[in-house]
Amino acid sequence: MGKDRSRTVRMFGLKQQIFGFLAVFIVVILLLLGIFLAIMIGSYQRKQNQKRLEDMKRYGETLEDSIGQLVDVIGSIYSVSSAFQGICSYQTEAEKCGYIQELMSVMQVQVRSNRCLSGLFINYDYGDGILYYTDESLQHSDKKMLWNTGKTIMEGSKASSLGEAAFTYTKLVQEAETDLFYSVLMKKKSALISGSVRLSQGMPETPESKAAYGILYEGAFYRTGGQEVELTAEDCLSLQQGRNRIGDNVIYLHKLDTENMAVVEILPHSLWLYINPWHIMLMVLMVLLAIWMRFLYRFIYDQLTEPLEDMTRTLRNIRQGDWDVEFTAPNRIAEIENVRQTVRLMLKEIGQYKIRTYEEQLERQKIQLQFLQLQLAPHFYTNCLKNIYYMLMMEEYENAERFLLRLSTHLRYLLQRDVTLVTVQTEREFVENYISLQKLLTSRPVTCTISVEEAAQEQEIPILALQTFVENSIKYTETDQERMLVIRIQVRLIRTENGESLDMIVRDNGTGYPGTLLTLLNQKGDMLSDKGFGVGILNLLSRLRIHYGEDAQWYFDNRDGAFSELILPVSVS
Repeated sequence: MGKDRSRTVRMFGLKQQIFGFLAVFIVVILLLLGIFLAIMIGSYQRKQNQKRLEDMKRYGETLEDSIGQLVDVIGSIYSVSSAFQGICSYQTEAEKCGYIQELMSVMQVQVRSNRCLSGLFINYDYGDGILYYTDESLQHSDKKMLWNTGKTIMEGSKASSLGEAAFTYTKLVQEAETDLFYSVLMKKKSALISGSVRLSQGMPETPESKAAYGILYEGAFYRTGGQEVELTAEDCLSLQQGRNRIGDNVIYLHKLDTENMAVVEILPHSLWLYINPWHIMLMVLMVLLAIWMRFLYRFIYDQLTEPLEDMTRTLRNIRQGDWDVEFTAPNRIAEIENVRQTVRLMLKEIGQYKIRTYEEQLERQKIQLQFLQLQLAPHFYTNCLKNIYYMLMMEEYENAERFLLRLSTHLRYLLQRDVTLVTVQTEREFVENYISLQKLLTSRPVTCTISVEEAAQEQEIPILALQTFVENSIKYTETDQERMLVIRIQVRLIRTENGESLDMIVRDNGTGYPGTLLTLLNQKGDMLSDKGFGVGILNLLSRLRIHYGEDAQWYFDNRDGAFSELILPVSVS
């Protein structure tokens, strides 16, 4: 103590300490907010880039699949269909009509079964005849443009030396009035079959309002949706897989594997590609926080320092017994230390008293919980040991081994230290093990069905909350060994006026609760059994009252057997 009195403690001015503290506090807060903002912006950029690249990948895969189906359908009709072979070289008008009807049927089946196809077209007699079948959404102007493409090719081949050429295969992108199409055309002599798919299929379901979508094909850009944008041939050739920056645009590109084509999403390069309104709000918050910190410093400086000095002088003089207080302005903050000494003494005594009271309360509750749990020790241990003895004496080693394993699981669960809460699933497994143990112990007919909602499996409940009722059902029906004992357990989440709760119901087909015990169980006062029955359930209710207070609810009844219901609040810490 003498050493403490002789120690010289360097004191600092109150204003200096406040300024230093606030300066450090402001810097730390703004630094943490800045780091948090940087992490948010980085995460936002990564997620947005990943989302756009995945959108383009899905877009490209959809187009690739559609084009593949289109090529397969066109190739199949071209090479396999006898009607298409016949329309090239029919002999009579009757044959011609037959081939036309068969081709119309084939096209109808193909378009209906391949939803990605916009339509199939067959030009015959060098373009003088046309057959087609399209989906219902295709506009008339688009149909006309698509079949005119085949007609133009056929008329051109008729007027040239290629008119009787055995085979012509063409792929092209066509810009129609309402959409963009990819067409495949295959010609044989005087007939040509073509088909088209929409290049807009597969676009994101919720496209960005400022984005343009399209494809790159043979060095040219074709827009399939979104905003108007222009890309030069040089820009198209310079684009690579993934994210690109061209001029004032950011372009996300995905190349198709089987076609010389790529899908792109084009966005104007702007601040909103990197941040969202939440980031702006956080930046504004940082600025406002800095301004607020400045005002806070002035407030503390003007409004707190002087009153605190006066209060310190007052408390010091009162502690010394001098009620005639004189206010002075010392150069050091010795008065702050005096205030701290005085407050520390008072708070220390109050704090120690609260700690002692709290620790004593916790100790009483812990002892009470341990005592209540010890009271729940199963009464059938002696019977278990006798049963094992008789199994071994009768050389029923397999049954004895199975019985010992279940008994060890049972004891391990009961003898857990400092465990007051378990999950519903854990308690369920313990009950199932107990039922199996009872069957081996008594060979009596017992059936236990347990129904637990998936959402309730991981909810925590007091240990033995279900087991106590199951044990009670078996205990009070031991005299009726011939009758099948049926126990049903239901656990679910319900909505009550206090929020979400866990509802647990256990019922059996036994003799039910004695009347006196039923009255005792349904009361909310002190529950003490002076007749030696219902101890396990009464102990459980006491534990529920300790853990949940008045939030725990229970109800007991006899409904063709014992009916027990507990309603416990969920997520109690």
